[in-house]
Amino acid sequence: MTSNTQKKPFHEPPIQRRHAGYGLALPLVRSGVTRFHRIERIEGLENLGDPQTPTIFVANHQNGLMDPLVLSSLYGPQQIHWLTRADIFYQRVARALLFSFNQMPIFRQRDKLSDARERNERVFKICSERLNIGATMGLFPEGNHRAVKSLRMLRRGVVDMVNQAIQLNPEMKRLRIQPVGIDYEEMQGFRRRLTYRIGPAISFIDMVNPETGQVTPGELLVRIHSAMNDLMVNIQPESHYEDLLPFVQSLRTAEVRDWPATRDLIRSLGEASEEALNLIREKHLEAKNAGVFDRVRPEDLGQDQSLVRSTPWWFWPLAPFAIIGGVASWPFSKWVQTQAQQRVKDPCFTSTFKVSIGMFLLPVYWFALAWPLAWMFTGDWGGMGTLAAYLFNLIGSRIAGWWYGHYLDWRGRQKAHSVYAQPHQAAAWNNYLIAVRQAAQTHQDSTSS
Repeated sequence: MTSNTQKKPFHEPPIQRRHAGYGLALPLVRSGVTRFHRIERIEGLENLGDPQTPTIFVANHQNGLMDPLVLSSLYGPQQIHWLTRADIFYQRVARALLFSFNQMPIFRQRDKLSDARERNERVFKICSERLNIGATMGLFPEGNHRAVKSLRMLRRGVVDMVNQAIQLNPEMKRLRIQPVGIDYEEMQGFRRRLTYRIGPAISFIDMVNPETGQVTPGELLVRIHSAMNDLMVNIQPESHYEDLLPFVQSLRTAEVRDWPATRDLIRSLGEASEEALNLIREKHLEAKNAGVFDRVRPEDLGQDQSLVRSTPWWFWPLAPFAIIGGVASWPFSKWVQTQAQQRVKDPCFTSTFKVSIGMFLLPVYWFALAWPLAWMFTGDWGGMGTLAAYLFNLIGSRIAGWWYGHYLDWRGRQKAHSVYAQPHQAAAWNNYLIAVRQAAQTHQDSTSS
């Protein structure tokens, strides 16, 4: 009988720092990410080091393949190298594309390969060799994605990569470990807010054992976990995640100016007593039974009726321009939405599916549409009329998407006011907020005393 190892050959990735395929795809990636998400803020750009310095980005992982797309878009024009599940590398065309996008295979237990460990060791050696020539790696130390706003225990792969790099070249102690927090307002939603937070590089030189020249995994993982926890929403305890989530959503973490204060407030919930957590669960259930969450998102309710989002005065006067600019792209957008509903089972891949289709097929759609539009308005096929029609759709869809984000805020505002106008719903929501705030305040008072 043929073994799994023989059935599935190991295709070794090349040693490369950059690839033309990545460079060609990057503008499409950036366009897809910024069209789908509403980039609210990028914090900590001053923490990014010299792009020529070997770097490992470490980030939280909630949103499937969207997370690497987001980071690649953030760091462009520099290129990031990624580890991707190995089973998609077996087809020749897919493998060639993935290698051109700086992707490398990582083998998991579910691959059921007798030599999976040896294969991964070789891949990590190649990662070290890429770092040694100045490449930048992107890792998600949690190991896999999960659609929750919590930080899990980290796996030791990042430490193994650091040790491999130091073993290959002792000068690699200058390697930068750069933490990033990705904060989605609503990761599946079109034109919802997205904020990046980039922290200071994580130092590890003091952890290198002078005798072995290696870093102890546990110590570095603790430091990385702490750095990531400083940058992302981490709802704890997970046993009460669903009860605490609406409160955290109402804080609008992707919009806050004082992130440290908001982060510390969320952290304090992880130290709340079981009695306080049970009261929060009770009040959350009362708000749910009152129908609060059937009508509106917590982000739109905010922490108080006075904090419901406002609508700029120019919102409705610009509606005709948005409609004209986006009308040609609307059928394509509806088709993508329908396809996502039919094909995507894991919510972590909803935005990945939509963005991937959009960034590759939307330009083709506009190009195909430009020819008949040029003929309708100029009577000629092709020429400058076709170019003008293409640019009109390109720019007009941007205007429409920008306006639509504000429309979502306006619609959320109307729904929030309808909840606050119902006394029993408003009381249920406010009682829930009070219960969570009291739990947080109790912990903060005990800490300060």
